[in-house]
This record gives sequence, C-alpha cells and structure tokens, in this order.
Amino acid sequence: MLMAKSRSAEEWKAVVSAISTIVEEATFEATSEGISFRGMDPSHVALIDVQLLNSAFEHYMCDGSIRFAVRVDEFLKLLKRAGKDDSIEISIGYAGTESRRKGEVGEREREREEVEAVEEGSMEEGEKGETVAITTDESMLSIKMVGKYTRQYKMRLIESTSSSTPLPKITFNTRVVMSMSQFVEALKDVEIVSDYITMRCDGSTLQFIGKGDSGDAMIAFNKGDEGVEEMISNGESSATYSLEYLGSVVKAVDNAESVVVEYSTRMPLRLEFKMPYMCRIYFYLAPRVEG
Repeated sequence: MLMAKSRSAEEWKAVVSAISTIVEEATFEATSEGISFRGMDPSHVALIDVQLLNSAFEHYMCDGSIRFAVRVDEFLKLLKRAGKDDSIEISIGYAGTESRRKGEVGEREREREEVEAVEEGSMEEGEKGETVAITTDESMLSIKMVGKYTRQYKMRLIESTSSSTPLPKITFNTRVVMSMSQFVEALKDVEIVSDYITMRCDGSTLQFIGKGDSGDAMIAFNKGDEGVEEMISNGESSATYSLEYLGSVVKAVDNAESVVVEYSTRMPLRLEFKMPYMCRIYFYLAPRVEG
C-alpha cells in the first residue's frame, strides 16, 4: 500500500517532465524513505536519478517496498491537469474512505486508524457512524487533485521490465554552483550558433563555448560573480556535450532554484537541480566523442 500526498503537484510535474526527456516508460520504487526513479535513455547517453524523500510530502505511507511502472506521457498528461495550487495524492492499493459520521466527517486521525481494515475491502460500522470503503486495485495508480474542485483519475499500471541502473563511478575535477536562470540563459546563448556546448573551467572562470557554421559564442562566468555561489576546479577541465539533451531536461525543471555543475575533461557531466522542496534530481550526460 502506498499513499503520498503533496500540497502542490509542481514537484511531480518537474520529476515526470524530466523523466520524459529520456524514456517512454518509467519504473518507480517506493519505500518508507520515499519514492525514487533511476533510468537511462535507450542510447545510453543520458541518465536521470530522482529521489522524492518522504519529508517532501504532506502525508506519506508505504508498506514495504513497492515497484510500479507507468507510461510517462500518460502520467504527465494527467499531472498537467492539476492547477498550481492544487494538492495531489498518489496512491496504490490505498482505499481511502468515504465517511458519513455524525459531527466529525473527514476526521484525519480516525481515518488513519481505519486503514488496516480498509485493506480487506470492507469496514464495520464505527461508534460515530458508518464508514464505507472504496474498493482497492493494485493494478491501478490513483491520482486525486484538490483545488477549486476535485479531480480523481485512475491510470492502469504497466508491467515493469527495467533492471537496476547503476550510477557511474566518476571523480569530478570541476564543481560550479550557480543560479538556474543564468545557466538556462547561457545554454540559450550557445544554442543560437551550435548544437553542442563546451564547458571549460580553471577554477576562476567558467566558459560556455559553442561553434557552428554561422559563427562562435563564448559566455564567461567569473568566480564571485552575482549568481555564482561556488567555483572549484582541480586544474583546467574541458568537455563537450549535446545541447539537445541539456536543453530538454533544463526546460523540464525550470523551477529549480540553482544547479550544481560537475564534470571532468572528456568525462560525463552531472547536474544536480536544487528544487524548492525535498526533491533531488540528478542528470548525467555522456560527453561528445570527436573522431
């Protein structure tokens, strides 16, 4: 049984939007500690690692370890129906209750005490009135959105075919922490002339460089500049990455407050997006290998 209620649907939108940039089907794993996803795109160029900690939710319950798989586009389509201020509840095998009590309808503490009985699909009449259980279905993902009015969806889960994806073991020579807005603008600046971006850092300056048929671009951030929180580099690091992959994932998580950029010469890039809630999104991208 899984139930995760958030004050806002924005974190789910960001997470699933990011995942949609690399895979069409996603397998999530839920435990008592939270909900996670890790997956790689079919070409093995990009990897996303997501952790939604239990503290990210207003209410969270999970019995044991639960794996559930969804078609990402279908899930995202439903999530986009939630308004910015709507609360959202995601559940599997959690019946919830419709209460008809005298005087204390919707009492949260009583509902929690009744969860175990609900699992069996039936509920006896309580001291304060009748409580009717809603039938559970562990093959469906239930999504409830509450705002100006209530939306309730059920989405059929799919069979999980993904295997465990290990994280790459990399030592990063360069680490830069900067505002998300500046990072996004720098990518757009380079994208005008090139499909690829070269990152070059010596510990005092980070350069974003692009070269194409129409011309060249170079954007520089210096250590101590406004919006640059940290810049560390063990020697000079330089590597080139696809803007197609970078642009897609950055657009998906554009509500991040800041981004941690880590890489080494001719090695994969790792971006950590600092979200405005207890959610961690890491994005790994293989470098462009020039022949």
